[in-house]
Amino acid sequence: MRNYNINYIIYFYIFICLTLLFYNIAYIFYTKIREYVQEERSRRWQNELEHIWNEAECTDQVLQKHRRMLRRKLKKTDQLIAYNNVMEKYLGNSAVSDYLGRCYEDFLVLAQEYGSRDAMERAFFAYVISLYHSHIGTFSKQMVNILLRYMDNATVYCRENVLHALYAIGDAVAVEHAFMFLDNRGLYHSPKLISDGLMTYKGDKEELAWRLWTRCHMWNESLVIAVIQFVTQLDADFSGEFFRELQQEDTPLELRFAYIRYFQRHAKPELKSYLISCLEEYDLQNNSLAIAASTALGSYPGEDTVRALEKALKSRSWYVRKNSASSLMHIGIPEKELKQIYARSDRYGKEILEYVSGKQFDAV
Repeated sequence: MRNYNINYIIYFYIFICLTLLFYNIAYIFYTKIREYVQEERSRRWQNELEHIWNEAECTDQVLQKHRRMLRRKLKKTDQLIAYNNVMEKYLGNSAVSDYLGRCYEDFLVLAQEYGSRDAMERAFFAYVISLYHSHIGTFSKQMVNILLRYMDNATVYCRENVLHALYAIGDAVAVEHAFMFLDNRGLYHSPKLISDGLMTYKGDKEELAWRLWTRCHMWNESLVIAVIQFVTQLDADFSGEFFRELQQEDTPLELRFAYIRYFQRHAKPELKSYLISCLEEYDLQNNSLAIAASTALGSYPGEDTVRALEKALKSRSWYVRKNSASSLMHIGIPEKELKQIYARSDRYGKEILEYVSGKQFDAV
């Protein structure tokens, strides 16, 4: 009886193994067939588009027939992927740009269609719009409104693609409304993703920066940080506004971090004493704001800066010591003076100087 039960277990195990084997074989065949079908779709679209781009062959009647096909076939995501695989290779060609401009209304219809799809399909269509916009021309407010609705019940990936589509369109009001949507819904979106995305904005970046700055104080902290990081990458002078915010004690710590990073990149000599006081005051309180100040001071050379950074080499915080040593290197003080600082430092200061510089010093 016992052997009989063991045989059944073995047979069951063999059945599971064979099932998995056949499943894997079937999946491999399915993947190969799907790839072949998709390549065939792309080939057909290539032939169709090359025919349309040929001015001698593309009569109004031919174009109208093609546009009807766009509206019918591109409702299917697989067809849109195949179509986009071809289009990406030709974007920038004058004939292609003219073609996209003439098919704008068809993309508007498709945008409405994809608005009722799931988040992944909406995300892909928004990505397509971000690619094609500069070759189509000016989008109507209707397209912008459709894209803004894509952000409702969306994934992070979908929201990111919609934002990039709005950046490509270059409509400052639309970008502002998108951020208001994120704030009203309490949605978190990485400040780094937002600030980097804003740098791809096709309109006047400085004008956009001022518009966002005047409105961002009503938004959540992550969006304010994104705006500050965006401004930091521009040449625009926000020093007066940022310094006023930085001096307010009720300004959240993360925002103060962002402001100090701005003044690291956009050095203002009149801020040196403030940054030194930040380093000395907040380090004594074991406040992490000293970490940002010790980095920013690398952009403010001078004897008073060197003295403050040398003192900070004795900080209890490893990050303050490390950033202070890096700032001393960035300032470019002479080798002889650096050796003197090394000689006056404690054990931790000496270790961090050697760590940052990558070499050993002989005390003088």
